[in-house]
Amino acid sequence: MKRFRYYILPRVCLALSVLVVLLGLWALWLSLGRPMPTRELACRQAETARLLPPGRTAAQGTIGYPEATWRNADAWLARRYGDAVGVYSLSRLGGVLWGDARLQFYVPELDFYAFTIDVSMLRGPINSYAATPMAVCDLPDAARLEADVVWLGDWEDDPAAAVAAHGATTELTRAGDCVWVGPALSVTVPDSPSGSGGSALTVYCRAYDAEGNLLAVYDPDAR
Repeated sequence: MKRFRYYILPRVCLALSVLVVLLGLWALWLSLGRPMPTRELACRQAETARLLPPGRTAAQGTIGYPEATWRNADAWLARRYGDAVGVYSLSRLGGVLWGDARLQFYVPELDFYAFTIDVSMLRGPINSYAATPMAVCDLPDAARLEADVVWLGDWEDDPAAAVAAHGATTELTRAGDCVWVGPALSVTVPDSPSGSGGSALTVYCRAYDAEGNLLAVYDPDAR
């Protein structure tokens, strides 16, 4: 009896306590969306959920806007699937774990495609946002990419005039295998002249060779 009371029982209680703590941590992990210790593992988890094959990380970076009141994600990661690229946004939990890996764009063919990754509201004007332009470009002679980012109203017929009036232009730099990225840009949603109408965040992109010759133009309106 003394052996059970002073030797076996304390160890049983300790084992049960450890089991309860582990079950609590497991339940917490599930409630947080099963975060992972690395970005790659978080994306792999998202790939499994979407029945995608294991990809290869082509490029990655952080998302941060000093003037943002909120942002949707803390980092982005591009994964190669043969001739396709998937771009994910990820959120950081507790400063150490990565979760909520969302597939933002899936480019089925490596040619020339531009988009924005994450959009965050800025302090100040109510319709001011920050957006990070990105592009997937597999043109072998491409040495420089230039992107226009604009909230294009459905009443605006001239994209170039819209970019000049309330858009932004920047250069993209190569971030990895076929992936190019630019700095976060501040763009403003225009007011409709009639008081009604919508606008869409639109990216136009141009690729140049080392001599400055235009190689290709990405125009979403032409696709």
